[in-house]
Amino acid sequence: MQIPEKLAAALAAADEAYLVGLCNKGTVNRAKKDLASLTDPQVKTEGEAVEVRMGEVTCLIQAPLGESRCSCPSGGICRHRIAAILWLQQQEGTAAPAEEAAPEAPDFSELRAYPAEKLLRQLGRRRLAATLFRFQSGQGAAITETSVVTVEMPWLPATVRLLEPIEHSTCSCHSRTFCVHKAEALLLWQLQKGIVDPSALEEAAAPEEEMDIEKVRGVCQGVRQALTSQLATGLSRLPTAVCETVERMASLCHTAQLPDLERALRGLHGAYAAYFARSAACRDTELLSRLSLAFRLASALEEADGETLRTLAGTFREDYVPVGNLKLYLLGMREFSGRGGYEGAIYYFWEREAHRFYTFSDLRPTFYEGPPRRRSAAAPWGLPCPLRQAWNRGLDLTGAKANRTGGLSSTQQCTAALLAPQPPGAVFPEEEMITDFSRLLEERSAPHAPEISRLAVVRPARCRAQDYDTVGQVFSMELLDQEGRDLWLTVRYRKEEAKVVDILEQLARRLQNEEGLRPVFFGVVYREGDRLKLYPIECFLRWEEEQ
Repeated sequence: MQIPEKLAAALAAADEAYLVGLCNKGTVNRAKKDLASLTDPQVKTEGEAVEVRMGEVTCLIQAPLGESRCSCPSGGICRHRIAAILWLQQQEGTAAPAEEAAPEAPDFSELRAYPAEKLLRQLGRRRLAATLFRFQSGQGAAITETSVVTVEMPWLPATVRLLEPIEHSTCSCHSRTFCVHKAEALLLWQLQKGIVDPSALEEAAAPEEEMDIEKVRGVCQGVRQALTSQLATGLSRLPTAVCETVERMASLCHTAQLPDLERALRGLHGAYAAYFARSAACRDTELLSRLSLAFRLASALEEADGETLRTLAGTFREDYVPVGNLKLYLLGMREFSGRGGYEGAIYYFWEREAHRFYTFSDLRPTFYEGPPRRRSAAAPWGLPCPLRQAWNRGLDLTGAKANRTGGLSSTQQCTAALLAPQPPGAVFPEEEMITDFSRLLEERSAPHAPEISRLAVVRPARCRAQDYDTVGQVFSMELLDQEGRDLWLTVRYRKEEAKVVDILEQLARRLQNEEGLRPVFFGVVYREGDRLKLYPIECFLRWEEEQ
């Protein structure tokens, strides 16, 4: 029997993994059993195909193999077609190799050439944003390549096998069409191979909301005129009622869907409140900087066209997407009281498998409330204790959700198991600790980068405490690496920072009396002028031991 050349090539290329991709493992195993009892099927060539009659069924095997047909009523690739393919491979001496033989993977030219634009249209903005987040956070799919690309997506859950031709790809949802699972799997594979640039997809993933442009321009014009009047009046002659004016403008921005301008005005409101309260932490330069920022943003929004307007407006909050199960370690926390009108605590976690930071914010708005009230401590995810009591302990988080900046959701669908205390040195990998401060400048201090990308664990070679600045009310300490490169730890005194300053002053006294003391600092890196600085979140004196 002479098998057509095109079909012979397809049979030679089809290993067991490819056949499993056409249907499933169970069907292939059943076909192998049928093949063992198969005796002398009737075979004849039909053009570029081969007809194989096995008892009461007749299969027409052709290339691509996924287009083969069978007289049985099965709509998909049935065991009869697989058995016929296996029999033909035996006749040609091209029996499919065992999976453990791991044949060389093809180049998947068709998968590489599949247009990303078609995938984006099928996924939609929300699903695209979630896919990008999972890829960038390291919590993406498990992808393996043999003669097929197998993509396991545990958050769905779904397993997709991508084949060539692509229309023969299969999914555990059993859809015969190119379903969204297949589209997501193909995009994840293209991202992993560097075929698609993640940054090029950011704009497509941005939420698109209908905005009343005339309303926006009217609000921005009012904000700009009010701020112009405040600048013309001068800071020393402004009445205290300016705080209420700024608060009303922030509320108008909220209703006009201008979250970034609302945040800028909330920050200006806080700066005005500190100025009129004669707070020691208030600085005229900071207040004027906030006023200038709000003015420039209002002017830009007023003149922007529709597309630019959505970008400048910002977002109120990002969507939370499933990120699977996380193995977290509570590395630190800090009290937060922003001049934007929110206060509470922010908790910082290290993910033990993906090696990245996550945060959980327990914040409440204060701009609609009266005098501050005592708040109960957060105990999310069904924890048996408040989160602040889980410091330096592991958490196994099941069904976690996070936004694109690494913020964890407090959803009740997520549950956490609290582990025994461990010293941070037993959890945090040594290679992630920064001892060469040039790395901070290159990796962790990009201007305007989100806080999550500027977090660092630092171990300096030497520490030199500076005299407390009683005029500016600033505590500072110079941290030096082995090469003498400096990093300035700086904390400006405020009510919320009183405990931080006290702890750092105690540390400064210990450094004078204990030579060889090498504390480890965890904090946020930022630039100020020509200096590289660190805002401390936690200080560890016994990194490798129980605290």
